[in-house]
Amino acid sequence: MNFMKLWKGFSIFPLLIVISSLFLSLETLAQKQVPTIAGISVCGDGQIDGFEVCDGDNFGGKTCATYGYNRGYLLCVENCTRISTENCYTEPGGMGAGGGGYPGGAMRPLGPTTLIILGKAYPDTEVKILKDGKEIARVRTDSRANFSWQTTDITPGVNSLSFWAEDKFGLRSILYTLTFEVMPNAVTTVRGAYLPPTIGLDKNVVKRGEALKIFGHTIPEAKVSVYIASPAEIVQETESKKTGEWDILFDTSPLEDESMHTAKSQFKSIIEGATVVSGFSKFVTFYVGKRPPAGICPGADLNQDGKVNLIDFSILLYYWGTNNPCADQNQDGIVNLVDFSIMMYYWTG
Repeated sequence: MNFMKLWKGFSIFPLLIVISSLFLSLETLAQKQVPTIAGISVCGDGQIDGFEVCDGDNFGGKTCATYGYNRGYLLCVENCTRISTENCYTEPGGMGAGGGGYPGGAMRPLGPTTLIILGKAYPDTEVKILKDGKEIARVRTDSRANFSWQTTDITPGVNSLSFWAEDKFGLRSILYTLTFEVMPNAVTTVRGAYLPPTIGLDKNVVKRGEALKIFGHTIPEAKVSVYIASPAEIVQETESKKTGEWDILFDTSPLEDESMHTAKSQFKSIIEGATVVSGFSKFVTFYVGKRPPAGICPGADLNQDGKVNLIDFSILLYYWGTNNPCADQNQDGIVNLVDFSIMMYYWTG
């Protein structure tokens, strides 16, 4: 089929609308396969939850007497993560201490609606934050891959934010999306925006028995599991360095010869006392054999023009649900979301 002729035969503007809608729908479906492990706490709802130690006038039964004073009142500060005793004091002959809150029965003033995001990506890199597909902020991670972002420009109610980053190798993460509820006139803290590892290959075509280097970035000193499908799944593990880099040299001897294969990765680590397993990275594809047969299109460049963009995406949609060897990037016999995910990895725009 002459794909360029097929492409030119369409009216461009309506097609772009259709493709953009399908692109967003498919991307949403793909993201739903990624498990989220977010913890949400709301500072200002009067309930101590998540990592909070107090909330408003709720100090979990603590008073100034708990800290050795007999007068005054406690304050809940730093987004409900610290109890302040600055208004507690000791009076000789005092009979007891007050609890917490504002003196004279005054109501606690309402604060602005605030959102705080706490997450992890890759050390010393930049995380892009998107809302409704548009970039709204960029934040840098520290040497331990931690990042935080705070805003008052947020509407109370259900919100969705997406995150992605590029590592030092130039490899992009998946677009990781979290959906959560923001409470009005309170501080909503969302923990657990943990990006899966990045993943790349040193070559896309290898001879059977040849070593294939699979590499990427993740959080420092985490266990990284790499899953290779062929057709039974093979799992290999390694540990990331303090810089977040990881790699394995994979012996391709067990793989089926003259066929396409895929690889993906995830991390496992202890974070704040809990065992956390990330979602999966993007898929990468490689061919084991002398060379890919005619009709197979490594790298998701379906029209072979050196770019992966809307033209390739339209071809993928055209063959959706079929076994077309070019569009079927992982060669599993059907063009589906896995192939779409692979195309997103190679996307150039």
